[in-house]
Amino acid sequence: MQEPPQEQPPTLASWHIPLSDDGALHLDARAGEVITVVGANGAGKSALATWIASNTPDGVLRRVLAQRKIWFQNSGASISAADRENVAMNMQHWDRSLESRYLDHVDHQRADIALFDLMGRIHAEDHRIAELAYAGVSSQEIVTEVGQRLFESLNAVLKQAGLNVSIATSDQQTFTAQHRTLGVDYPISQMSDGERSALLLAAEVLAAHENAVIMLDEPERHLHRSISASLIEALIEARPDCGFIVLTHDLDLAVTLSTRPGEVLSALGVKWSGNDATHWSLQRISPESPITDEAKRAILGGRRRILFVEGTSGSLDFPLYGTLLPGWTVVPAGSCESVIRSVGGLSKSEEHHWVDSRGLVDRDGRSDSERADLAAKGIFVLPVSEVENLYYLPNVIEAVAKKQADAQGEEVSGLVRAAKQAGLDALSDSQTLQRLAKKLAKDEVARKLLSEMPDEVGEDEITLTLTTPYPGILQELEQAKQNNDYEAFVRKVPVRDTSFRAQVARALLFLSITRYEKAALLTITENPELAAKLSKDIFGEAGSPEWS
Repeated sequence: MQEPPQEQPPTLASWHIPLSDDGALHLDARAGEVITVVGANGAGKSALATWIASNTPDGVLRRVLAQRKIWFQNSGASISAADRENVAMNMQHWDRSLESRYLDHVDHQRADIALFDLMGRIHAEDHRIAELAYAGVSSQEIVTEVGQRLFESLNAVLKQAGLNVSIATSDQQTFTAQHRTLGVDYPISQMSDGERSALLLAAEVLAAHENAVIMLDEPERHLHRSISASLIEALIEARPDCGFIVLTHDLDLAVTLSTRPGEVLSALGVKWSGNDATHWSLQRISPESPITDEAKRAILGGRRRILFVEGTSGSLDFPLYGTLLPGWTVVPAGSCESVIRSVGGLSKSEEHHWVDSRGLVDRDGRSDSERADLAAKGIFVLPVSEVENLYYLPNVIEAVAKKQADAQGEEVSGLVRAAKQAGLDALSDSQTLQRLAKKLAKDEVARKLLSEMPDEVGEDEITLTLTTPYPGILQELEQAKQNNDYEAFVRKVPVRDTSFRAQVARALLFLSITRYEKAALLTITENPELAAKLSKDIFGEAGSPEWS
């Protein structure tokens, strides 16, 4: 029997946001859900926040501005009830003004207002408990009626965020902090920046009226990355009656929030008419999309052309790709399998048709048929065994040798001959050739095994017969050795596993592999003609990973 559809949480506010293509994007803020908007600087997030504030009914939205100040001179609110009432009459106007993108007219009072509202909620809660007690209501019924105390929620949020501090009130109607481990009490005015920021964010959220739409503009400001996501998640869980709009630069926070009920939008740009933002370029990111975290981070960052590569951002090959492909966002995805999954997941997601994604993987001895199969999936294969080998191609060696010759007073051709011979000598003995051939053969067999793996495994016996590629690979390497074919080795074998790189670097008068590869990267960066040749070598005549 088909299950009845789940009832949606109540809608607290709705908007029709004008889009750059003259359409409109409908958004509903619902209780317990999060609308996450992420994008780079200049993508229109703050302008969108102001537009939403201007198009929300009075009394519905509580906006926490990005440019908030987190310091306060005292440990309690320095404003009176009359001051709070007067400010409230103006805050809605100021939060809707164009200036709110960069200016807060009440920045000197925001912290006081947050503490005033928090203390007010605490007093109201205490008063309600006293009323119930005087009326003869039992303790258990009072607990059921009131629910979790505000202080319990506040300190639970801080603890969940990983902060080792709890908050209490003093007899003087101020707030005090206590270190959970050391047991030391101190005024909240002496808290660290991160602790104060977390307290003020928590006060804004927990003191908001029931069924509010709470807009957090760059909540990660003044927070360490290790606590921002957990703090925001804890606050959202603490207010299931409220809807949330979170505008952020933090891709980690956006990825975390994308798993919660609600909407995730990537802000790609904004159109202006004078000083007014009029239309936005926004894309929905579906949480059900079969995409990897690397892909999600890239598209949440507003990226349209994404090239997934093997490796990590800390390696030298990452800036090399950036030099060779200035028009693409290069995203290190880790392993070859992660590159293939990232590109495949995006290609299966129709809602990401605006994202142009490709992949680039090491050659690793792949056959022509393997490379053709990957190309059909939008995956390019390097013309060399591993990306580091690009630094040792003859044209790169020659370009670096020219700079070294100028600096050291040497002859270019002599340096080039010495470097190539040193590389060949490092690979010349039979044991090295056999070891390299075995590694390439093993990698090829492993890929074939994966490709032959059945979709389902039952009781029937599985038999796989593979012919070893080792003799053919070894013959190719021995032929390259016989022909003194330096370039063939650079393209075919993983030289990282040999003394090849160190010998070539030394022949070019460098003290280490790292120094040579950094010099090679700088040479490629400063030489557009060389960079273009490398791009053409990698991606063919187009010189960039276009779809063929």
